[in-house]
Amino acid sequence: MSSSHYKPNHVPQLTPCLTVEEPEKSINFYELAFGFETIGNPIVKEGLVIFAEMFCLEARIMIQRQGSFSSISQTPKQIGTQQGIGIYLYIPDIESHFERAQSCGATILSELIDTFWGDQIYTAKDLDGYLWTFAQKISDPNAIDEDIAFTDMWPQEVLIQDE
Repeated sequence: MSSSHYKPNHVPQLTPCLTVEEPEKSINFYELAFGFETIGNPIVKEGLVIFAEMFCLEARIMIQRQGSFSSISQTPKQIGTQQGIGIYLYIPDIESHFERAQSCGATILSELIDTFWGDQIYTAKDLDGYLWTFAQKISDPNAIDEDIAFTDMWPQEVLIQDE
């Protein structure tokens, strides 16, 4: 068996790749509203950014221009649906992060709430229709009542993509 690593040391084991319409705008939005930073230089083809990588604390994402690399992936906004996977990111100062996102134009779908599992969270929508939930652990989890439904925690517009 080889002693080489199966992945680069600086890369997390899981890195989502988000399809976006305009990477330049998405990069700027993620930097200003959510506190991400660009890793290296984006890949540019014919004057357009087609791929970039970003990080925030321990989280890392890839951004790919819709239609690049022969991909048929589209943004949630483009196809009029909510993505089928949740983006849940822990951050150290939820209140400041919430204010930053709000002041930078993020669409806030759920303001700060305390959850039964011990996190304080808020949910925002980005330019391409992806939903992001940001969280900070604030307490130990409460006993979970089997009758609690997640639909009681978020406004209906978070659960169903608006038109």
